[in-house]
Amino acid sequence: MSTRSENTVTINHPIEKVHKAYSTKEFWEFIVANLSPEPGEVNEFTGEEATLFEVLPTTLLPEAVRAMVSQSLKVKRVLTIGALDADKFTTAFNADVKGTPVDFKGDINLAGEGEATKLNYTTDVSINIPLMGAAIEPKVGEALEELFGNEAKLAEQWISENL
Repeated sequence: MSTRSENTVTINHPIEKVHKAYSTKEFWEFIVANLSPEPGEVNEFTGEEATLFEVLPTTLLPEAVRAMVSQSLKVKRVLTIGALDADKFTTAFNADVKGTPVDFKGDINLAGEGEATKLNYTTDVSINIPLMGAAIEPKVGEALEELFGNEAKLAEQWISENL
């Protein structure tokens, strides 16, 4: 079973610039270098797909999860970036947390609203731990909401400095 969450964040740049950033390897290199205190890496990038290896220190995890984790989590996140269609595009993502029964996936529907872009996340978090997984999934969803907000702030910064 999984827990679904929906979050919305805003990037204060027009959709064309956001799509151009999402389609640029240097953008994702900036994101993985700055999203977490421990930098990650862009493992593969095609322009339409980004495979990111990210490191999440235990300090970023919900307290209920920290007790079960003794070291930073290594996350493989794959994003499939859709084509810009008028004032919108969709990005699908799938993430696997190495060595744990945790994964999450979802879609980001990005829509231009003048000089800003709204990102509507729909995320499914799955923790395959009998009896405990369902109780922890919403807490991981809350942590992801904070992560998505931080990623949007970094996107604003990168776009302001580079596009």
